[in-house]
Amino acid sequence: MSALPFQIDDSLHRAPISAISLTSQHHQLSRLLAHAMSLVEQNEDTAMDLIRKASALVGSPDLLETPEPSTRGGLAPWQVGRVKRHIDKELAGRINIDELAQITRLSTSYFSAAFRASFGTSPHDYICRRRIGHAKQLMLTTDTPLCEIALDCGFADQSHLCRVFRRVTGQTPAAWRRSRRIA
Repeated sequence: MSALPFQIDDSLHRAPISAISLTSQHHQLSRLLAHAMSLVEQNEDTAMDLIRKASALVGSPDLLETPEPSTRGGLAPWQVGRVKRHIDKELAGRINIDELAQITRLSTSYFSAAFRASFGTSPHDYICRRRIGHAKQLMLTTDTPLCEIALDCGFADQSHLCRVFRRVTGQTPAAWRRSRRIA
């Protein structure tokens, strides 16, 4: 750390938050992050060390590690992966909650509760949002008519796509597509 152009008070990132004045902590955090940003291209290891110290100042020393959130009653990581892959693979077709429960080896009712704990939303809402995301991608990258996009994304028809799209985004698909093409 002697290569740093200014001295960092190492005791600050180990001290309890109540022992450090908020202003001093904010100043130290700003300095650490600014210096880390200037070092990213030249010395990545030192920059990462400074970012770890900055994250310790805000109370999360493992900020860069971003461990899997431990949700009590949620799905295991392997179950989350299987569910996501299955939904993405079957996005254009029918996705049955019973099938999702079966691939995670859970009952349907327990699966629904565990899914909500892991994803923060119901399986139906998650699937609708994934379909809308896929529809947005198709609208931006192709000139395909909305009626075809609706079917490609697993909606019954264009009006179904419009209803769900408007509920999720607040705009109709056509208006959303026009606003993105103009910009």
